[in-house]
Amino acid sequence: MKILQKLLAACLVVAVTAVATPAQRTRSVESPEEENSRRPAPPAPPKVIKAKYMGGYLGYKKKQEGMLAFDERNQRLIFLDKNEREIVSIAYDAVLVTFADTEERRTMGPGTERVLLGTVGILALPGMLFKKKFEFLTIQYRDPDTDAEGVTQFKLKSRDELDSVTHTLAQKAGLVQRGAIYVRKKDDPNAKKDTIENTSGERQTPPPQ
Repeated sequence: MKILQKLLAACLVVAVTAVATPAQRTRSVESPEEENSRRPAPPAPPKVIKAKYMGGYLGYKKKQEGMLAFDERNQRLIFLDKNEREIVSIAYDAVLVTFADTEERRTMGPGTERVLLGTVGILALPGMLFKKKFEFLTIQYRDPDTDAEGVTQFKLKSRDELDSVTHTLAQKAGLVQRGAIYVRKKDDPNAKKDTIENTSGERQTPPPQ
């Protein structure tokens, strides 16, 4: 009798395992790369994209309207002013991180708010509280030839255009997507400095990998 009970228990365990195993196999977890690859890519941006330079490039602080363009011949992203003079040039190999960002900001500055409060008083409050969304392309870069580095930003007109430019730049720079941002992998030679410093302060060429 005991042997029969053991056989029945063993058969029950085998049956439950057979049912549970396929269910477990179907619940495979996707990696971030696989999940991102299933998302449709944004459409290609126009050849010239209207943008406003916000600062951060090699100490160039003047904000100004202009346009962004992809220079395929020289493998770089450039910003031109209204007179089509080149202001910013970032090589694809120099891009470490890029992402699209949306910020809400008040449309009135502190000076305008003070003027309105002094003239129309409390009636100016609704206008002072009004906010508008702004779309920004942010790029962290480091030039592998000069070691010049920084974070620069451009304001674009629409979110669709911003997503398109960000995705295209990431593809041309060889970045990988991590959530909402694109980054350069650590094992990428462009992510490392060309030289290293030893304890004596001398610069030496790193050993071959």
